[in-house]
Amino acid sequence: MILRNILFLLVLITYLLYGPVDCQELWASKNNDETMESTNYLRHDATINTVEEFLDTLINSSRYDRRIRPFFDQHKACNVTMTIHINTISAINEVNMDYNTDLIFRQSWYDPRLNYTGTDWATKSPQITLHYSLIDRIWVPDSFFRNAKEGKRSDITVPNRLIRIHRDGKVLYSQRLLLKLDCQMKLQKFPLDNQTCVVNIGSYGFATNDLAFFWDEAQNVSAIRVNEDLEMPDFVLSNHEARYCNRTTATGSFTCLLVVLHLKRLFGYYLVQVYIPSMLIVILSFVSFWIDHKSVPARISVGLLTVLTVTTQSSGIRSQLPRVSYIKAIDVWMSACLVFVFAGLLEYALVNVIARKGELRQQVRFSKEVIGNRLAQVHFYKKDDAHQSSAETMETLVHKTSGAERNLGGTTTTSHAHYSSMSNANAPSPTPQIVLSQPAQLAKAAKPVRDSAQFVDLISAVLFPVAFIVFNIIYWMVYLNMHVEYVLK
Repeated sequence: MILRNILFLLVLITYLLYGPVDCQELWASKNNDETMESTNYLRHDATINTVEEFLDTLINSSRYDRRIRPFFDQHKACNVTMTIHINTISAINEVNMDYNTDLIFRQSWYDPRLNYTGTDWATKSPQITLHYSLIDRIWVPDSFFRNAKEGKRSDITVPNRLIRIHRDGKVLYSQRLLLKLDCQMKLQKFPLDNQTCVVNIGSYGFATNDLAFFWDEAQNVSAIRVNEDLEMPDFVLSNHEARYCNRTTATGSFTCLLVVLHLKRLFGYYLVQVYIPSMLIVILSFVSFWIDHKSVPARISVGLLTVLTVTTQSSGIRSQLPRVSYIKAIDVWMSACLVFVFAGLLEYALVNVIARKGELRQQVRFSKEVIGNRLAQVHFYKKDDAHQSSAETMETLVHKTSGAERNLGGTTTTSHAHYSSMSNANAPSPTPQIVLSQPAQLAKAAKPVRDSAQFVDLISAVLFPVAFIVFNIIYWMVYLNMHVEYVLK
């Protein structure tokens, strides 16, 4: 109670002496007084003879608090301008969907607490470059790379950082960074694709009303600079853009900047290592159609080797790509090649079945004609030789017809001519015509029927290459003209 009365008396005395006072104005005037006092101290203190003493006075913790951002007491945001110089882009990985980059990241902002325009040192040193260790004694923006997976500062041979203070309070902070950044790729057209990767820079803790990022595009110079000697093994940097973006999260709205890199994939490697070899393998499978279907080892070897080669090549390509759910251009190509070579192997199986069925039909037809000729000969010899026993007649007939089956040529003709001459003396004229016609009928039966297997090979030798050419025309027209949209998030 006594303490409350004392406080009341103090407030009453203050009111009577000074009148009503705005606390905010009192605080602002206090800060302004402190700034003027420190500036006057820098301006008139004759004891500051070295730059070390000047810096110790300028960023002394008693007058400069690195925990407070610039313009905090004026309730306005601190504007930070940025530029990026890209030295290298390397290790673009489709499996992990990331890439490495070596860049120089520059930030500039104004800090009125570091303004020494009215001092003697403004003419002596319009700008002062600080040692990299002094970065811990001044305020710096909390910028970070949103899509960074890994990152570090370059420390070869010393930490690659630059801090420069201008007399008007402008601060330049530059550092060299080695980053591994995420790049969400669209691989529907791989390897005929173009990719868009980004460098996303944002503020981690300061909202838009405290900190704002801008690209430094003064004097019509691009804020994004790329090394003229930049080369990549698989891609070429076709274009780059500097964009603005804002991110709203559960903790507030934050400023951010985007560097958009348009990368065009170089197709020469995949043409030489994938497309041409697989095309030659498919053409090799077509050569098997011109090999005689009776050459079983040759046809089987060509078919199996082409199938195994295409399968191995396809597996090697898939191991270098991520397991995405959509179909890629290289998947369509390798699948089509596998279908063609596998269809060539199945075609030989079909030809082999057709050939065996044709041979079986030919044997059945030949057997029927031979049996018919045997019955005719039995009927003839029963009339011609009534004095011989039936057993002797059958044995002679079997012996003669067996000789005819083994020799369809001259030997058979001579044997039957001999029996025909014997028949001419004892039999009527019509009967010898049946016996003389037997070799002609056997020869007719021995002639091959229409070779259906060879006909299928001939059709396949024309149809398969034409189908492969049509597939190539459709494939290249579709994927060379396909457009994949990229949505930057």
